[in-house]
Amino acid sequence: MNDERTAARLRNALVERLRLGGSIRTEAVASAMSEVPREVFVPGGTSPARAYEDRVVVLSIDARGLPDSTVSQPAMIALMLEQLAVRPGMRVLEIGTGSGYNAALLAHLVGAAGEVVSVEVSAELAGAAARRLAGLGTRVDVRTGDGWAGVADRAPFDRIEATVGVPDLPPEWVEQLAPGGLLVAPMWLRPGLELAVAWERTEGAALTSVSVARCGFLQLRGPHAGPGRTHALTGDLAVIGEDLPPAALDVLRDLIDHGAVDAGPVLGPVDSRLTGFALAEPRSVLFLGHPGDGTTWGLFDPERPALAVLMRDRILVYGDRDAAVELYYGVAGAPVVDAERLRLEAVSAGTAFPPAPRPDGRSWTVERERYHYRLTEM
Repeated sequence: MNDERTAARLRNALVERLRLGGSIRTEAVASAMSEVPREVFVPGGTSPARAYEDRVVVLSIDARGLPDSTVSQPAMIALMLEQLAVRPGMRVLEIGTGSGYNAALLAHLVGAAGEVVSVEVSAELAGAAARRLAGLGTRVDVRTGDGWAGVADRAPFDRIEATVGVPDLPPEWVEQLAPGGLLVAPMWLRPGLELAVAWERTEGAALTSVSVARCGFLQLRGPHAGPGRTHALTGDLAVIGEDLPPAALDVLRDLIDHGAVDAGPVLGPVDSRLTGFALAEPRSVLFLGHPGDGTTWGLFDPERPALAVLMRDRILVYGDRDAAVELYYGVAGAPVVDAERLRLEAVSAGTAFPPAPRPDGRSWTVERERYHYRLTEM
């Protein structure tokens, strides 16, 4: 009983923090997060205090030692639920059941008259989530399978939410979305640029964003996940890039092994320009770990070969030294982009975009196999 009271107190305190921080904006989401016990969905042995921190909780680790399933950060969960705007009685599809926590929140939001279907690629995770949900008396149809295909036998859905990052949208999700419905998905667009986008279907298979927020999610798994974009290099060092086949990664390892030359300082703050740099420069990469102390962003060209990286206020260069000049001017000349003020449009690959929503605004295009995406600064 004391543990239950402690958990309830911590849960209510978390909800208040999320209200103050702006992640929770409606009573519906506040009520769901106040009622659903997050401690049930985290690994056994997790303290109530840890369960109600505004932090990710890891569920499982893959063969590389990287997380492959988590209970997402509460602030991010709340923000995406607000984007989704679920109402009682709706039918909702969730892609990526994980622990089942987000599915339980969705079930609270749709109420007894609604329906939640959740798909998880891991049979082990799906089974565990189904047992947790059943133990709480929460009605969710949990299925094991590739979420890329959606769930055609329960379509159409008023809302579809992906809780895993995707570089492209499957046409199946769009086809299974009811007229006037919303699809919320974390979109992996460029290294360091992942956006939770609430999409509204417009004409045919075209989509337009109604809200955008920065986010960070584990990537979709399964046969349709596409090429990996996070790659282990050496030790604790990993790199995120748009197109890094094994041969390119070997070149990158060799460059790093041969050491860097200090190419000089970066003049002025650069953090505000990195989104614009990533959108404009397909060779941009983002490091997790440190090829040099504090290194994060870089420019990598495997053909020359060359790598230039930002190290706090300096540039390190590996290989062809001209790469340092390209990185310097690439960042210095990049526009300051507020990601949350971007308007996104998606059209089927090979289809022309409609007239730009703001003809005088800057825009960038990201092309994927199934959809092409235009990002316009509003």
